[in-house]
Amino acid sequence: MIRPKVIKRTCSLVVTLVAFDLYSYFVRELLVSLALFTVAFLFVALTTLAAILLWWVSEQLADRSGPASRKVIAFSRRLVAAYIRP
Repeated sequence: MIRPKVIKRTCSLVVTLVAFDLYSYFVRELLVSLALFTVAFLFVALTTLAAILLWWVSEQLADRSGPASRKVIAFSRRLVAAYIRP
């Protein structure tokens, strides 16, 4: 009979501590910072994914079109390679 009381009191103590911590200015500040960082990271990740998908789609479209497009893709690859070199 003692064991359920210990578990009940421990759980109530933990809930009380968490409730008091949420009223703390620093905890709220950390939660807001986490939310802002999450939104910013999601925006950057989705932008990067969109850029990669657009590049891939353009490569696929150029491969399925005529030889002139392949020459343009080869030229753009040379430009990118020259730009990346230090």
